Amino acid sequence: MFKRTRTRLTREFSLTIGIILMISAFFSLWMVQQMLTSTEDNQLGSLSKQYEAELQKLIESPKGNALFDPSVDRNKVNSFYEPGGLQLNQMAWLFDPNGELIFQSSPSEKNALGVNFPLTALMPILLKEPDNNYRNVNAEGRTFRIGGTIISTGKIQDYKIIVAQEVTNDNKLIAQLRWAFAGFALLLLAAGGAAGSILAGRAMGPIAQAFHRQEQFTSDASHELRTPLSILRSAIEVLDEERNKLSDFHRHVLMKSSQEIHHMNRLVENLLVLARSDNGRLDLVTSEFSLRYTIRQVMEQLQPISESKQVELKWEHSLNSSDEEKAIILADEVRIRQLILILIENAIQYNREGGSVTISVVTNQQKVILIISDTGIGIEEDHLPHIFERFYRMDKARTRRSEGTGLGLAIAKQIVDAHRAKIEVWSTPQVGTTFRVSFSSISDSFQNVPLT
Repeated sequence: MFKRTRTRLTREFSLTIGIILMISAFFSLWMVQQMLTSTEDNQLGSLSKQYEAELQKLIESPKGNALFDPSVDRNKVNSFYEPGGLQLNQMAWLFDPNGELIFQSSPSEKNALGVNFPLTALMPILLKEPDNNYRNVNAEGRTFRIGGTIISTGKIQDYKIIVAQEVTNDNKLIAQLRWAFAGFALLLLAAGGAAGSILAGRAMGPIAQAFHRQEQFTSDASHELRTPLSILRSAIEVLDEERNKLSDFHRHVLMKSSQEIHHMNRLVENLLVLARSDNGRLDLVTSEFSLRYTIRQVMEQLQPISESKQVELKWEHSLNSSDEEKAIILADEVRIRQLILILIENAIQYNREGGSVTISVVTNQQKVILIISDTGIGIEEDHLPHIFERFYRMDKARTRRSEGTGLGLAIAKQIVDAHRAKIEVWSTPQVGTTFRVSFSSISDSFQNVPLT
């Protein structure tokens, strides 16, 4: 149980650390990308403003007329209007209001990147209306950040300035950082998982010790109580032999005392079973036996109780008579008898007067299935997930009046788990409840099966 709890705590701790690391990694990458993008946009924005200012000055000079003279060689125009401050990976273009390319910056001869700017591939982007925003464009396996502005004043009003900068290396850097952050996050996640396991183990240590002390106390107390209970039971049996000599009042007191001693004895036995199971092992002595035969024995044992409660016990025969004969399982017969006793006794106890309990067995090649259905008060849907918990009370007032210990179904679940079987329950309030226990028809030995 503690191992499972430790594993769950470690998993939850590692998941929390992983989420934090992923958020941190994504945020860090976003910050780096934002910083690079902001730097690129600031450079391009500054270049665009600088180019606009230089153009305004040149237009007002004698050389400005060349811009509007169609007979002037375009290369000569380029030499007139070369913007200053261009970096090796930057270019600039000037378009008139009709979308005609008026000017293209001539990059430095040392700038191989600039010389190879893919103008044809970039032209559809260049011809778009600039909106003072910059965006990445892929062309010929490279990445460019492009944007521009429209000149709003002067003789070249409504002309468009487009600037571009190659950011291929920046994108490669982002990709490398993405892998680096992912690897670092996985490394920290593994370290966090190891740390979580160690911390969970330390946190569970005192709890495990306290639990083991408690279960040891339960086991010791149960053993110690068996002796005085045996003495009391023997004394009651001696007195019962002389009950005819007692008054009605004393016979009533004797009967109530006998019932309470019987109830106390069952509680001690149940606590002993749970104490053994809490130690991690429930010793099983397995053998092959007929489940049908064991069920019929338990039904005979409980027949007086069912008659006193006016509840009918019914055995539902299978349509295939050979199914009942094939209901042979490999299990601990004593424990299986205890399991059947608990389920049928509960079905009788929580039934209504004139109701019934139906028991049947269904077999197939893999499973032997025990089904116990009653016409009792049923179980509310909210209570179903908790009925196998110890001392769980669906109706505290009714449970106090009943003879149950509140441990029966918890023990039934332990027995089922120890045999690697499966128990299921369906219930409809005021209609009835059905328990179904599935056993393997062919099974390995279950000796000393650890409980989970």
